[in-house]
Amino acid sequence: MNLNETELLELIAEGEGRSMEFKRGLPRDEKLARTLCAFANTRGGLLFIGVNDNRSLYGVSQPRKALADIFRVAQEFLEPPLRVQGTIVPCQGLVVVTIQVPVSVNRPHKVVHKSGDDEIVVRIGSSNRVAKGATLDALRNGTTRARSRGSLEAQILAWVDARTRLSPTPGGDASPAFFSKDKNVGAQRARRAFVRLERDGLLVGHGKGTQRIYCRP
Repeated sequence: MNLNETELLELIAEGEGRSMEFKRGLPRDEKLARTLCAFANTRGGLLFIGVNDNRSLYGVSQPRKALADIFRVAQEFLEPPLRVQGTIVPCQGLVVVTIQVPVSVNRPHKVVHKSGDDEIVVRIGSSNRVAKGATLDALRNGTTRARSRGSLEAQILAWVDARTRLSPTPGGDASPAFFSKDKNVGAQRARRAFVRLERDGLLVGHGKGTQRIYCRP
């Protein structure tokens, strides 16, 4: 993806979220690998190096080296290795490195740490979290399973989308318990429907039980 200065500034103005992350400088290898992995496993995303969390520009002093390091990390710290696209964008007298991570047909990818440990990471809101439970099962089972949706499941998906947009909490606040109370649905019935949607790859979640927080992949 080739961005010009105007397009880059418009994207930065949107702020960080499910598919966009800002870094003032290049993170250490394993932290960078977690972000690349999370984007590839979930819905893809954009990583901007040289941008502060408050959306102001900081710039990158050695952009070509930064690009080479990112490409190296995507190959050496992810299994299977990941191919990403990167560009150098001059902007307001500074330089920003932009990385586009596609949602991967080879997911799940895992981060392989120097210690030998590994972890499968997904994107939840604007943070990267280890995939567990039904979210992990859905990744390992491959693509989203196609089956007919009941009215409750359709209602849950629409409600999760709305809560993700409206919630003041980073990552959202859409839990089965909250849905049960908000929509006057039995707690167990709501939780079972959330789990079915998670297993089908239509929701990703973190936490436990009825307090597990969900968002769309």
